[in-house]
Amino acid sequence: MHVQIDYAKRLADIQEALTRDGIDALVATRLKMITHLAGLFVPWRSALVIPAKGEPQLLTVNMDAVRIREEGFMPNVRPYGRKSMMECAAERLRELGLDAGTVAFEGGYSWYLPEGNITWEEHQILRDLCPKAELVNHTVEIDRWFLLKDPAQIELMRQACAMCDAAQDVLMKEVRPGLTEIDIAGIAEKALRDAGSEFAWTFTGGQEIGSGHRSWTGACTPPTRKITQRDEFVVLDVHGMYGLMLGDVSHNAVLGKVTPEKRQLIDAYVQSCEFLLAGLKPGRTIGEVARETREFAVSNGWKDIIRGFGHGIGHFGNEWFPSFTDVRMPYVSDPDIVLEEGFMEVMALTCNLPGVGGMRFERPVVITKDGAECLSKTPIEPWSLS
Repeated sequence: MHVQIDYAKRLADIQEALTRDGIDALVATRLKMITHLAGLFVPWRSALVIPAKGEPQLLTVNMDAVRIREEGFMPNVRPYGRKSMMECAAERLRELGLDAGTVAFEGGYSWYLPEGNITWEEHQILRDLCPKAELVNHTVEIDRWFLLKDPAQIELMRQACAMCDAAQDVLMKEVRPGLTEIDIAGIAEKALRDAGSEFAWTFTGGQEIGSGHRSWTGACTPPTRKITQRDEFVVLDVHGMYGLMLGDVSHNAVLGKVTPEKRQLIDAYVQSCEFLLAGLKPGRTIGEVARETREFAVSNGWKDIIRGFGHGIGHFGNEWFPSFTDVRMPYVSDPDIVLEEGFMEVMALTCNLPGVGGMRFERPVVITKDGAECLSKTPIEPWSLS
């Protein structure tokens, strides 16, 4: 599959936004911006010095600079080693004559571990070496640049989700009592690689598997050596990457008989997921949909078992913001974000009842002209496997 990404347009759009916001240059350190403009996985602490006008420069560690220059979109790659990354950034600003201008950086914080916000030490170096510059935190504005995805990104995400669906189909055939969670994760990983996945991107254990009591413990289940037992719930949360887009499809199974108690839990889960998806329409806000879904759960007596309701997604590094909630949290969520055509989110919901079982729903969804498209075709109803 070949999808053409217009990296030149991406750069032009960002530079236009910088000009509009009165920014002379951006010193970007977050992985989402590096990936967005460089067009490849950059595993090292790196920075992009992006002037509002002119050529950007990518700063990365010297041992990997040649690969990044040859394989990515960014032709101006400067290695650093004996000098720190931010010392090189200050030098680049001086070369451009922008060291006394308005210089933006990516500050704040994130729930996502590898986000890459500027560190205190890096900020101090930049401030000390560019004392005449006006340093401004532009994180909130930058995050909004990533909310809407272009057609190429949506097509790549559709393929990433298809790989995850293929892995779920394999799990449906091979998961059985007696396998360890690590065994199941390995089956999923092989299926994803066979389908073309580039990287098990998640920092929560690659493929997340939680069985029995671990199915209801929360929203992170790195696989363990626990052996799956008959009549347990199993969370099957698989992650693949295609064209740097992050597929994330979580499904669930019951290893054996679905008892009436389990059936009640499954019904609460399925109905809540369907209600959440049905509420996604252009013109609505994140806060409205999240609040109505929570009220739906409360009205059905599911207040203590239903949690959610989603997180941002895109290419490598572009994860978590905005958390899909009606609660405002700096750098994490903004309930007033309006759903627009091209807005992409992983809709996520958990249904946990200790002593009975737990389930997790995660599916990338894109807002369309008339509603929303779930990019995964795996059904919501859990499998009953034996």
